[in-house]
Amino acid sequence: MTAPVSSAPRLAVLTALSGLVLGGSALWLGVAEGATTFWGFGAACLLQVPPALSLRQRVLAGLGNNGLERERLTLRSVSFLLRLLGLGLAMAAISALLGGRAPQTGPLSLGVAILPVGCLALLWRSKRPLAGLHPALALDADRARTLSALAVLLLASSLLGRWFPWADASAGLVMAAGLFLEGRTMGKGTTLAPAACGGGCGGCG
Repeated sequence: MTAPVSSAPRLAVLTALSGLVLGGSALWLGVAEGATTFWGFGAACLLQVPPALSLRQRVLAGLGNNGLERERLTLRSVSFLLRLLGLGLAMAAISALLGGRAPQTGPLSLGVAILPVGCLALLWRSKRPLAGLHPALALDADRARTLSALAVLLLASSLLGRWFPWADASAGLVMAAGLFLEGRTMGKGTTLAPAACGGGCGGCG
């Protein structure tokens, strides 16, 4: 394992922990307050945990072929779930728009919306230098970038929702589209080619 790649397992653990903490908090708040963007973002964060743990195991194995099939299966499953989440979020957002419903958010919601912006942006920044070292690391960096963008969207909807009741549902539609596209992108990970023997990141393994 090369020196730059050696940081990938640690970043994967941080990704899984942030997904559990941030995702669990946002999901709970979204369900409790009826905020579409919060529960959508929370579910998306939680769905990043399996790919992060799968990538960690593969990096520790040298990023060779050992664990490749497990990673493909994980990405395929999460890809399907993200697209399903996107469709469900879109239907919930449309229903909220048509029904004129707005979430009853409080001061806690703003704090829960601010925290992911900094945490996920830092993770993305840490993963970007690794993207050119291996296709699996590039896909991981792409997932971090998408989640960071969703965190910014969540914060924007929380701020705008104080003046515009439709902000949450409208942002929910945008988030739904982003989740569906991310699901399609993650599906590309199922086509990762086996590593050639003697490759720079671990060979056949």
